[in-house]
Amino acid sequence: MLKNKFAAQLYSLRKDFEKDCEYTIKTLKEIGFSAVQVDGMRGNDMHDVAKILKKYNMKIAGMHIKHDRFFNDVEGIIVEAELFGSKDIYDKYIDDEYQNEEGYRLTRETLRNVAIKLSSLGFRVGLHNPEYDFNNTIDGKRVLEYITDPFPEGQIYPEMDTYWVKVAGLEPCSYIQQFAGRIPIIHLKDFIPGFESEDMENNLTELGRGSVDFKSILQWGESNGIEYYAIEQDSSKGSMFDSMEISFRHMVQLSEQL
Repeated sequence: MLKNKFAAQLYSLRKDFEKDCEYTIKTLKEIGFSAVQVDGMRGNDMHDVAKILKKYNMKIAGMHIKHDRFFNDVEGIIVEAELFGSKDIYDKYIDDEYQNEEGYRLTRETLRNVAIKLSSLGFRVGLHNPEYDFNNTIDGKRVLEYITDPFPEGQIYPEMDTYWVKVAGLEPCSYIQQFAGRIPIIHLKDFIPGFESEDMENNLTELGRGSVDFKSILQWGESNGIEYYAIEQDSSKGSMFDSMEISFRHMVQLSEQL
């Protein structure tokens, strides 16, 4: 059932998750989510979080890991991924000091080495869509394309983010075509045009209230190997739970039209 492929990115609920982890997961379950994407423990013990997710029968749609851990804490990443039963491990954001040619080359080399090591353990390593550095190029390719370019020994999986693609002035439905068959998880965020690119307070909105064509993305995804659609809302002008419910309901409605 396509409804079960819509996951809540826990970064959206980071404040609620830090305050009361179980209430957060319970409320997401009541909204209708059956999967979450993990994004740090926010002060909670990871074993307690794992127990709560199991209690509410939440599937794991990958994990977001801080950039520096791929350089200095690979063993810790493995322990965490095994605890949560996640086969997908994403570098969540390229740290600012790495947003230059030397940093991008080092990031690609490091992620490739980690991917080679972890693939034998059954894990997939990926990169979440770069943010304001999306349009930076190296060797004639945008950052996401460069770092996730397939190589003989393995694969870095792109996790395209519809919002940041729109911020970059591109159309997600067109841009995603190049990743057919190698994008198991995608980030869904909506975008309202007409504001400055960095004005997230006004140009970020709930799914269905902006300009992203999510129906076409669903149609493409179901034909090209997407396993989870991670719904994310970096900020909200009201209740974050309300925002997540609006987005979830919109995606369920679209899925019923396919």
